[in-house]
Amino acid sequence: MVATKDLLEEQLAYYRARAGEYDQWWLRTGRYDRGAELNALWASEAAEVDTALAAFKPSGRILELACGTGIWTEKLAPFASGLVALDGSAEVLAINAARVGRDTVRYIEADVFRWDGEEKFDTIFFSFWLSHVPPDLFEEFWRKVRGWLAPGGRVFLVDSLRDPNSTARNHDLPEEDSIVSLRKLDDGREYRIYKIFRDPLDLAEELRRIGWDFQLSRTGNYFLHGGGRPVV
Repeated sequence: MVATKDLLEEQLAYYRARAGEYDQWWLRTGRYDRGAELNALWASEAAEVDTALAAFKPSGRILELACGTGIWTEKLAPFASGLVALDGSAEVLAINAARVGRDTVRYIEADVFRWDGEEKFDTIFFSFWLSHVPPDLFEEFWRKVRGWLAPGGRVFLVDSLRDPNSTARNHDLPEEDSIVSLRKLDDGREYRIYKIFRDPLDLAEELRRIGWDFQLSRTGNYFLHGGGRPVV
């Protein structure tokens, strides 16, 4: 069994190397193009998540963890009085900054697990990140999130459901009880990453056990999403 630290380093290396092709996944192009019908279904379900985020009404000082190339930073910025976008990859941060182009967004290059920021935020957001958090760091991660929240602060998350059409055509889903996936780049290089698919009801219960109250939903095939706050 590979050590957590080593696999997390490999996972970060993968996302740094993938920075220039990451958006293909969201835009359903290249290896992620599943044809007009499935691409339209993806877009429809993505729009459901957009609607849910708008209904959640993120506000105030917003922290986006694992912000990536800016797909969600763009959506969050209009809600924020100030937005901190954090990621461990300088490559995706550069793409994000060029895409979003707002002076109100401050970028931090840091490992989420090692960052000890002292600021407090009214809203914390992360998309397609929780599924990459190894089980032995799950509770520690949520303790960090609680520490970054201002009094009355809230969290909104988006993540993946287990569906074979969500990933690239040359990726195979691992066994259902596996927590590690093998991912390929366009040039054929391969990396192992954590990828843990969760059912919304199970995740809500897991969070309740460690002191969070979350309302989580799912779209038909691809996404889970929802918001919550610490139980006082």
